[in-house]
Amino acid sequence: MNLNLPNKVTLSRLGLAVVFFVLVSFDHPACLDWANVVFIIAGLTDILDGYLARKYNLATAFGRVADPLVDKVIVCGGFALLASRTPAIAPWMVVVLISREFLVSSIRGYAESHGTAFSAELAGKAKAVVQMIALAVVIYVKAHGHLPLLPGVASRWVAVDVVYLALVLTVLSAIVYVVKAHRSFTAKRDAPPDAGSDPRARHE
Repeated sequence: MNLNLPNKVTLSRLGLAVVFFVLVSFDHPACLDWANVVFIIAGLTDILDGYLARKYNLATAFGRVADPLVDKVIVCGGFALLASRTPAIAPWMVVVLISREFLVSSIRGYAESHGTAFSAELAGKAKAVVQMIALAVVIYVKAHGHLPLLPGVASRWVAVDVVYLALVLTVLSAIVYVVKAHRSFTAKRDAPPDAGSDPRARHE
């Protein structure tokens, strides 16, 4: 395991996730506010490790696996801890989020084990951003009862709407990955054999 700087930043986000889970477990407004602060810092480290890996050419196999895994842990864990503790998040929503991550992770693992690159799609990145925004909004509304400049009822509707938007993007992004995987596997299956690797080609 190559623990270069981007990977260390990724692992630090795992530590921040633990702190975030502890803070969000309490209903005290101060704890929830600090949970949001830690969550935002974790989001910034997600940007930072990707930037460092690209700028200094430090991308590793460990980083490609650990980075999205840690993101899934903190987001799905946050939704799970808030389920049924706020009207904006129901338990079935958490099931949808986690099921999507299992599905896409399984597809990616299968594809890469067969030598097929399976990088993140724009839909997946948009999904992740909206999920994080939704989580931060729900935590803020739970802590204070409303968003800045909005009454309580409107704020609660905003929280519900952004959570449903995150769910829609979650499902759509899963469909994008399934379609991409199907096309990739079909193209690979239907591709003609490599003449360089066919023993008969050397005699033709």
